Amino acid sequence: MRVTPQGDTLNSLVICNRDGVQTDPAVVFNGENYIVVWTDGRFPDYRYWVVAARVTPYGAVLDTGICFGNGGDQRESYPDIAFDGNRCFAVWSNFYTPYGVYGRFINSFCQPEDTVVCISVASIHDFVCPKIAHDGVNHFVVFADRPDDYHNVYGQMVSPAGQLLGNKLTIASGDVDQYSHDVVWDGHFYVVVWREGSYDIKGQRIDANGQLIGSSFQICSTAMIFRDYTSIAASDTNYLVTWTEYRNWQYDVYGNVDQSVSIKERNANAVNKRTSASIISGKLILPKDSHCKVYDISGREVRLKQIQAGVYFLEIDGVIQRKIIKVR
Repeated sequence: MRVTPQGDTLNSLVICNRDGVQTDPAVVFNGENYIVVWTDGRFPDYRYWVVAARVTPYGAVLDTGICFGNGGDQRESYPDIAFDGNRCFAVWSNFYTPYGVYGRFINSFCQPEDTVVCISVASIHDFVCPKIAHDGVNHFVVFADRPDDYHNVYGQMVSPAGQLLGNKLTIASGDVDQYSHDVVWDGHFYVVVWREGSYDIKGQRIDANGQLIGSSFQICSTAMIFRDYTSIAASDTNYLVTWTEYRNWQYDVYGNVDQSVSIKERNANAVNKRTSASIISGKLILPKDSHCKVYDISGREVRLKQIQAGVYFLEIDGVIQRKIIKVR
């Protein structure tokens, strides 16, 4: 955040500053507006519920915080949200019984749709902290639980209709705690990162069917330094994994970019970014009786169901013929 010499903030905006605690925000862009979710403690009897609001690309806040969770006597916390090209799916954890991970769809008007989905019942309330990523078809929710003496990291695939696909997947377990996790979809695989024990940051690749790919891998050094709060993002070539380290009596932020993204890249020369552009809103219609492929701005092939707001190139019968700018 930039600050003037007089101490005034620049370009910041109030999304919600009502009475009570507002915390744990997460945000996604749905092609039209940002959808922000957070934990809100303004409700009677000190209840904490998950709420959502739209924010336009120009910074106008359109809602005061619409409840989308279970409500009632629950204490809902740590929401996260993803956009599937049609609507958003938000997830959160219950701090009071019944402990667990829950989710619900939110439409483009910031209204909750369908019923609340129980993604997984949990044994405890601490460190559950669900994270979500979308692969163009399904959602993958990652969370922690402690079925015995130690926390484990789990994943659950969820369909666009809110149905649980397959069984809960154990991503990381052992005789030390595994939590402080995050997840990203890189275009071909999910990658989950987490803190293992007190000192290690680990990662695991998972395919679009929710199956582990190989074994987990080390991300940080093996030095016995306290680490926590992992996060991951993917570029066209590699991942940036970040975390905090406690050194010299203070916390600092560290990162690693050694892990490469496993993708099938198209020949960059075939994607001519000067190709004439078409602006579309809604579904991309492909020409009939032609062999068509769609590539993103990096030259990576994408499926039709993966296409969200952005820039794409359409190959027809082996030749890039159209640049497509999808606005929503």
